[in-house]
Amino acid sequence: MAYQHRGNYHIVGNSDLAALVKQSVDITEVIGQVVPLRRSGSRYLGLCPFHAEKTPSFHVDSENQFYHCFGCGAGGDVLSFVMKQQNLSFIEAVKYLADRYHIVLPQSSYTPNGKSSALFENAKKERLRLYETLAIAGDYFYQQLHHSEAGSVARAYLDKRGLPPSLVEAERLGYALDRWDGLAEHLERSGIPPELGTKAGLLARSNKGRYYDRFRNRLIFPILDDRGRLAAFGGRSLAEQTGSSAGGSRQPAANEPKYLNSPETPVYHKGRMLYQLARARQACAQVRQVIMVEGYMDLLAFHAKGFYRVVATLGTALTLQQVRLLRRMCDEVVLAYDADDAGEMAMLRALPLFLQEQLAISCVRFPEGMDPDDFLRKDGMDALETLLRAREDLGVYAIRKKLALWDGSLGGKSKVLSELKPILEGVGQEILRAEYLRLISEGLSLPQTAVAKQLLSDRKRAARGASSAAKTASCLSQTQSLEESILRAMIKYPALTEEVKASGVLDNFHSRQLRTIAETLLEAVRAPYDQFNMNHVYDILPQDELKELFTHFLMQSMDLIEAQVQMKDWLQALGERATRKTRAQLREALQQAELQGNTAQVRQLLTQIQHLCSAKKPAKGSTDNV
Repeated sequence: MAYQHRGNYHIVGNSDLAALVKQSVDITEVIGQVVPLRRSGSRYLGLCPFHAEKTPSFHVDSENQFYHCFGCGAGGDVLSFVMKQQNLSFIEAVKYLADRYHIVLPQSSYTPNGKSSALFENAKKERLRLYETLAIAGDYFYQQLHHSEAGSVARAYLDKRGLPPSLVEAERLGYALDRWDGLAEHLERSGIPPELGTKAGLLARSNKGRYYDRFRNRLIFPILDDRGRLAAFGGRSLAEQTGSSAGGSRQPAANEPKYLNSPETPVYHKGRMLYQLARARQACAQVRQVIMVEGYMDLLAFHAKGFYRVVATLGTALTLQQVRLLRRMCDEVVLAYDADDAGEMAMLRALPLFLQEQLAISCVRFPEGMDPDDFLRKDGMDALETLLRAREDLGVYAIRKKLALWDGSLGGKSKVLSELKPILEGVGQEILRAEYLRLISEGLSLPQTAVAKQLLSDRKRAARGASSAAKTASCLSQTQSLEESILRAMIKYPALTEEVKASGVLDNFHSRQLRTIAETLLEAVRAPYDQFNMNHVYDILPQDELKELFTHFLMQSMDLIEAQVQMKDWLQALGERATRKTRAQLREALQQAELQGNTAQVRQLLTQIQHLCSAKKPAKGSTDNV
């Protein structure tokens, strides 16, 4: 993942700041929170989080603190993993790890654009102030719901929806007054400047520069992060309960959203969080199945029935990061979305994400016009359990919906098959693919071989879009295998780098990438008594592709019985390869000179060829066709 240049920052990979963070965290622990790892010898092995695979090819080296996937080519250190997995910049990844592992960043090291690293300390203090501000707001909303006269409208709504008082109390639900400045005034009295309230997503600023409450006349749902900190709020409009909007000065809120959520803030990233995730994680320890709904009230309707294996999205379409959160805690997700067109479209949009992560995904369908809350209040949990037992694989459901659109014509077959391509291309499990092919074959009256052939051609084209690092690693030509052997030995046995340096053969490397890595190794090993540090080599490599290629070679085992002897043989073979290439070039030039009648150049070339031929002959047994 690139982090050499980000925005206005110039990042030095081996800076004191990066070194401090990497020394303070264990890459196995960080990755283990995302990828289930098992020990395999001196390393850990798991399924790659960056591409779909059935056989684990993702390796974590706890000794050197690197990871590498031999399937897609992704590799690097703990910072690059966090950047790639969470789509963060270098600065954000450093701050994320520092905050998560309570690393106190030094004041005097690391200066983006010459500014003191106090920038990071200030950012940490600001995050603490944001959490404090959100907690104050949470208490305020709670008090308004339970102890204010104005909160009666919210209390009546909760009673109408059948949420028991014990649940309302446990979730610390709240109420935002039907005023423009209720919270704004409370924050001011609490010593919170309006700028901080705005940054926390609680206030907004008008064109005239006045600050006002973002949430007004709404039932408030606190949103906690994975560490139990209040990070944001969701608000359900109560305008239809009162028949008016905030302050009574505007039109009834038909033009306002039914649900309003906190905006993105430094402590809240809605695409990387799920409502009630922590509670669901505890509940699915025995039954590794989670139900996903779209709304806060839908979720709390489950809690009211004593069912806690349920999560909800936060006002946005489902993201890949959220699916990965689910994959860490369960083996199957059941979508329980509203029984309308919007709910169905949301389910089908989510399917490719689950297929990519190879997480089992199914769905239940409620009677037309009902949502989970309606269904539970009307029919109860027993009826829902019946629906769950009758759940359908979401891919099968999507295929049936597409097949139902076939008009019976030949052209219609092509159209339906074209619309099914995204589903077929995303399936990585053989059994699932076979079942999908069977359904399509029967539904379109086509041989399975015909459908499979089209799928295979599409998958081949998709495979050509693999990562550049994987291409670099897999497309190294056979003529570079000798260079690879030398480079692997240099990495495995750093003491041999002096011999490589003395031979002067690096100029003969065909691969510019391999040569750059080898030269970096020579630069990193400066003295025979220096402690060799692979992280230092990684840090000073100039390009991200080289870093990934370096981890590829580092993670490849290469124990040699007589490393020094074999290195000498490889260096000699590389020199001989260069000699053969030079001799061939000279002979080609000689032919051209003879054709042109250039006698002076002919004599010069013959002399050069004679010098090459009089050089030491290759040792017996050396390979002449490397």
